[in-house]
Amino acid sequence: MKKVRLLHIQLLPLLSGVQNMMLNLITALDPEQYEIYVISKPNGPLVEKLKESGFYYIPVPSLRRDLSLWDFVAFIKIYQICRKYRFDIVHTHSSKTGFIGRIAARLAGIPKIIHTVHGFPFHQFQPKIIQKFYIIMEKIATGFCDKVVFVNEFERELAIKDKIVKPEKAITIFNGIKIPEIQKNRFYHESDDHFLIGSVSRFSKQKNVINLIKVAIKVCQKNNKIKFVFIGDGEDFFICKRLVNKANMSQKIILEGWSNNVLERLLDFDVFLLFSRWEGLPISILEAMSIGLPIIASDIKGNNELVSEENGILIDVEDVDKLESVLIDLPNRNKDLKKWGENSRKIVSRRFNFENFIDQYEKLYTEI
Repeated sequence: MKKVRLLHIQLLPLLSGVQNMMLNLITALDPEQYEIYVISKPNGPLVEKLKESGFYYIPVPSLRRDLSLWDFVAFIKIYQICRKYRFDIVHTHSSKTGFIGRIAARLAGIPKIIHTVHGFPFHQFQPKIIQKFYIIMEKIATGFCDKVVFVNEFERELAIKDKIVKPEKAITIFNGIKIPEIQKNRFYHESDDHFLIGSVSRFSKQKNVINLIKVAIKVCQKNNKIKFVFIGDGEDFFICKRLVNKANMSQKIILEGWSNNVLERLLDFDVFLLFSRWEGLPISILEAMSIGLPIIASDIKGNNELVSEENGILIDVEDVDKLESVLIDLPNRNKDLKKWGENSRKIVSRRFNFENFIDQYEKLYTEI
């Protein structure tokens, strides 16, 4: 039987949430049924992982994060690749590659095109004119694909209401994650030396990490027992490092850089923290929930489909004073922490399990 030739298009060659979601998906697909290719900007940990896993990798050096004339060069290259390989399905991710990838693939004659929205590019922190520009771009690109997959219900409903995507094209497939055998068995006790609040994310404006570091400094100054660990890197990493060093908090607030062993590191945390400005459906929170961690998160789309009073606390992203007071008080909430952690794992098993995630994408690939 002829294999289905499937292309995934990514922008950055990182191993953050969007890329890990794709890796989880393509690794689970039957290699006897699918011949899998991936496009991205070259030279990064994603590329190494793809090659290790035996997938076909095609670099497109002209891909850039910011808007530029290089986008036209990348468009032509993706069009040529699609013409050359005659893929059966093209599956795009992220906003820029979703726009140029969908149009290039359709013009190249690809019969089936899917785009996954991992969070729309427009949000409340942008000027209105920028928001309108991105909405128009999304509307245009939607005309060049067969299905648009949303990772949360909020954005699917918004897209239909605002006529960005036709209802028949819009579906929701929640990100799913395997429930690991390891889990959080020991929760914080008052006799412990410290209480560890941990976070895993890119050091970027989206993740609101500079404000988070400022809050962490205040919390450590007021509660000597609390420590923080931030795992990740990005454009704001050294700004955050300077803030920590200036406050003489490098022993209390640890910036570890990126890690390839995040899951086991999560076991050391007493609480998981993510205070992003905008999200799709964050894999980092799902991973923390899957081992049984209580969650403190910003009350934004995506986050609020994972976190509730069942498994943690949601806080308005603008209310840093409330965040500070909640974090300071956490060591006093032993019973709540244990209950939240146990519920986190149950919620993943019930609503965001890996098997459902894979089954729904396989069904989509088959039916479109």
